Amino acid sequence: MRKTSIIILSYNTLSYTQFCIESIRAYTRKNSYEIIVVDNASTDGSLEWLKEQHEIKLIANPENVGFPAGCNQGMKAAAPGNDLLLLNSDTIVTPHWLDNLQQALYSGKDIGAVSCVTNNCSNGQSIAVDYQTVEELQQFATGYNHSDAQKWYSWPTLVGFCFLLKRVVYDKIGGMDERYSPGNYEDDDYSYTIRQAGYRLLLCADTFIHHFGSASFKQALDSEQAKARKERFARILEENEAKFMQKWQVSPDHKVFHGITDVLQPEDAGKHVLLVRCSVGLDLCNLKRKYPQLHLSGVVLNVADKANAVQDFPIRYVSQWGNISAAIPARQDIILVLGNVRTIPDSKRVLLKLARRLKPLGKLYYYDEQHSYCEQRNVETV
Repeated sequence: MRKTSIIILSYNTLSYTQFCIESIRAYTRKNSYEIIVVDNASTDGSLEWLKEQHEIKLIANPENVGFPAGCNQGMKAAAPGNDLLLLNSDTIVTPHWLDNLQQALYSGKDIGAVSCVTNNCSNGQSIAVDYQTVEELQQFATGYNHSDAQKWYSWPTLVGFCFLLKRVVYDKIGGMDERYSPGNYEDDDYSYTIRQAGYRLLLCADTFIHHFGSASFKQALDSEQAKARKERFARILEENEAKFMQKWQVSPDHKVFHGITDVLQPEDAGKHVLLVRCSVGLDLCNLKRKYPQLHLSGVVLNVADKANAVQDFPIRYVSQWGNISAAIPARQDIILVLGNVRTIPDSKRVLLKLARRLKPLGKLYYYDEQHSYCEQRNVETV
């Protein structure tokens, strides 16, 4: 395996950063990595402590340049040929974490980047845990972190708290888009860029590290300061979401896990299931994670969804609802319509067309703002 440059951004998170680096030293194979820390003008003693860590490659910024720009600095400073791992300062790594991620990263030439699961994250990357101490965390992770290719899942985006990237991919696409500074949505954008370059992303549910979550936004503040910071965070999130949507033009629910998919059960294994309005494929990936034996496909009515969708499933594009039948192979077992059915023009006619693509006794599920519905096709329609 290649060596890995572990890139950590530091901004007034001294205790977290110390935990993180100490865990890397304890649970990562010797001589398999280097640590690069980009300090964004910390004032809590972080810089002074980092200067004492002689094996760390330190970049000390005179001002806070934000997360994507800081990550780009760290990636540029990495030793030639090394793979690149973006790691939040508020994480604690665990036994076999990096070895497991590397196994997944090099499981195929088409794999561009991988990430893991944790205790505190969005995007389907969080699992329930009950440990209370660092010692209990490491005991849990020792039992959990066993490399298992059956737990590697293709995923549309990966959250940047732990993001391992092949060197060849970085050399091809470059760094993060700094328009998202100070942070938020840069990891979604980077994930899309990697997939547009022809690579897949893997969520590795065989590997767990601890994540405190947004430590640089959780410093001790009085109520007015905390309120102002919360408002600023919400404003940045909204602004960066708008930048992302303007750039990629995907459907607004591209990051949503739609609850209607919960109607599927283990006994549906082996069935042909089609999702209408599946955007870039997050629900398809999540269903494949739950029920590997499903035969999944999708339909989209946004050409940008089709252009940016995962390549693991047949996802067909149709320009208008009136032509929906042409995009759906006949004899589906189950069709799920994602999103409020009342937003579909002439929805009754569309639902009738969808029902006609079902097998006898096949089921069509849809919902509005108040109720969920299930229609079963009882007879073959000629």
